[in-house]
Amino acid sequence: MSKLGLSPSLIDKRLLFVGIFLTALAGLVLEIAITRIFSAAIWYHFAFVAVSVALVGLGSSGLLVHYRLKKIKENWAADITIASSIGICIVLPITLFIMHSLASQVTYLPLFMFLFAIPFFFVGVVISAAFSAFAQTAGRLYASDLIGASVGAILVVLFLSLIGGEGTTLLVGVIAAICATIFSIITKSKKKTIISLAFVVFAISLLAVNSSTQAFSIQTDPTANKDLPIFLRENPGSQIVNTQWNSFSRIDVVEGISGNCIPALDLRNPSQCAEEGLVAKIFIDGGAGTNIISWDGNPESRKDLSSWMQYIPFTMKDDPKILIIGSGGGRDVVAAIASGSTDVTTVEINPIIFQTVRSYGERAGNLYDHEYVNSNVDEGRSFVSSSTEKFDIIYIPFVDTWASVSSGGLGVSENFLYTVEGFQEYYDHLEEGGKIVAVRWLIDAPRFVTTFTQLLENNNISRDDIHRHIITVSSESAVQDPSVTMSILSKEPFTESEISFLADSFERNGYKSILIPDRVMLEPYPSLLRDNIPMEKFNEQFPTKIHPVTDDSPFFLSFEKPIPKILETLLYVSIVIAISFLVIPFVWLRKDAEKSSSIRVSGIVLYFAALGAGFILIELALLQKLILLLGNPTMTFAILLFTMLLSSGFGSLASTKFMKVGIRNLTFAILGIVGIGFFYVMMLPLLIHSVISEEFMVKVAVSIAMLAPIGFLMGMPLPTGMRVLKSNLPTYIPWMWAINGAFSVLGAVLTVVVGILHGASYALSIGILIYLVALGVALNWKKQIVLENTS
Repeated sequence: MSKLGLSPSLIDKRLLFVGIFLTALAGLVLEIAITRIFSAAIWYHFAFVAVSVALVGLGSSGLLVHYRLKKIKENWAADITIASSIGICIVLPITLFIMHSLASQVTYLPLFMFLFAIPFFFVGVVISAAFSAFAQTAGRLYASDLIGASVGAILVVLFLSLIGGEGTTLLVGVIAAICATIFSIITKSKKKTIISLAFVVFAISLLAVNSSTQAFSIQTDPTANKDLPIFLRENPGSQIVNTQWNSFSRIDVVEGISGNCIPALDLRNPSQCAEEGLVAKIFIDGGAGTNIISWDGNPESRKDLSSWMQYIPFTMKDDPKILIIGSGGGRDVVAAIASGSTDVTTVEINPIIFQTVRSYGERAGNLYDHEYVNSNVDEGRSFVSSSTEKFDIIYIPFVDTWASVSSGGLGVSENFLYTVEGFQEYYDHLEEGGKIVAVRWLIDAPRFVTTFTQLLENNNISRDDIHRHIITVSSESAVQDPSVTMSILSKEPFTESEISFLADSFERNGYKSILIPDRVMLEPYPSLLRDNIPMEKFNEQFPTKIHPVTDDSPFFLSFEKPIPKILETLLYVSIVIAISFLVIPFVWLRKDAEKSSSIRVSGIVLYFAALGAGFILIELALLQKLILLLGNPTMTFAILLFTMLLSSGFGSLASTKFMKVGIRNLTFAILGIVGIGFFYVMMLPLLIHSVISEEFMVKVAVSIAMLAPIGFLMGMPLPTGMRVLKSNLPTYIPWMWAINGAFSVLGAVLTVVVGILHGASYALSIGILIYLVALGVALNWKKQIVLENTS
């Protein structure tokens, strides 16, 4: 091999495609792993930032390949490819060890993000260098990339469950070292192959070391204003006795509790906490906590819980049939039984929490195996939609604490439990006179009132009568958080006896009534419930967003107007990144411009920018919509992402045969994307709700059938564009890869911004319109362009 790289004609392309497949697989697995690490160690919204950093690392690699490797021209940069793969293997354990040593403190967040961006930069170098040398086989190359990522989407679920976030990250180092070995074999260099194999052994040994010593384990920032570290600081005798991961959470179990059962930031009734009899406390991603309380299985032994504000509705009727969505550690279940129910159905989404409660056996009253309990591991909406039962009370408690809410970290997270459509399903599953009980914070109360108002109007209840269906009460304060607040919706108007019972119970226990029919209606609720002002005018009276949310925009926890500050910052940063990737390369590219080319540089820039933003907008918007259909977040994410990337991979492969000459087939592919996309905008909500109550495998089949056609077509434009570049402006290939990555960052942020402001359907529509921009560029390319294709 010369210093100018290895000639593509001398390379075993099958081995190369295997190397790209594994590199893409490693990149996807790493991206998901670090989102889980950042979410558990710091806050959820920093996980979102981490994804953006990853995409920037991938994109910026194209600039390096273009700027530093001009001399290599059309040859393959084998040495830098091998070095980049080994670099991933080296950087990842160093990054984990630094996070471990610095206790994941948010002060060092820029350092952590920079370190994690490096391996993505290396991943991008490997792929960008391959595209630069093998653009004539871009279809097969891009297919290897996408199919590798799709397999990674499935495997990451398994990896996170078996070896956790840190172990999964170290495993990526093993895969990267294997890639280095494959690339070394391609060069036929024994020395490089031996060195790469040594790094494989090195990476495997690190996995073993972490398994036995937890040398790379990432703890939650002990100084953070987050629930787990706060709890450990306020309970010096407590300690973490077990930690488990799955694809959507890290669960820490704490025992040895000596003080209050709730951190001081979660102000409630301290005496209640002291009397709770805590056996253990479960924390989700170092934040939201749920309690396992001591119980002997006898309903009479925990009658004390019946006087708690959020459990008083359980005592309104003899032996009510109760559904608890999000039963967690089980205290709500014990309270339901202690309040007289002999028919309690529980739904807990997290299997680790469910099994943890079970593991405490008699100490927790064998709660989930109790004769009065029908326990289920499922997502709440999914369970209700497929159930034929009706209930006297549907109880929706919360697990996120005031620290997590006030951090703003939940503002960019979807929650389909609290949408108007969700409450309609609960409403339809109530017996006559049944109640929906939602327990959250005071800041959520106005949004529950507007949601209940919208729901009741949708069910032909006049605005004048709506106030007779709603009761709201708060534990500590009616004007200031943190204060646990309960909102009750009654299917029928509250009876006078129910009103008297609840009002007297609240007053006797010192709770603060906010809305009670014909008794209490604090400002500004009269303007909505008595004066009948429009919902928009009512919203203007609050500093936070309080309008009802829908399945199309399920951001119930997004309070800041107009969008969360962290998201606004990300939007500005992503715009700067996109502009930088457009402008800065011109400093060195102007001298290399090929004036004889039949296509304009501005056109190809616009084309690849449109593909980057359009692809991610459509992909993320469709994923958000279909998550509602499948329910279970673990399988949903894996199946949907796998389907989207795999079908795009096959589309890329097919583009090699269908788009050999001219642009006619390319325009047909883009028109197909636009046509299917607009069909989804109009029909997807109806399709989802028509099958949402079907068996899980039926819903999986429907989801795959929905995603595969558009995914297949979306895999074609990029490799086709690469082949156009190969024939006309081959030196621009790495730069276009960088632009595609930069606009993927912008598109990812825009998806959430538009989703919060207007809904996923608008984000999907914008993605489709952006593809029309790519179509316009393709139509302007001269039809006599002959695309090289030797694959």
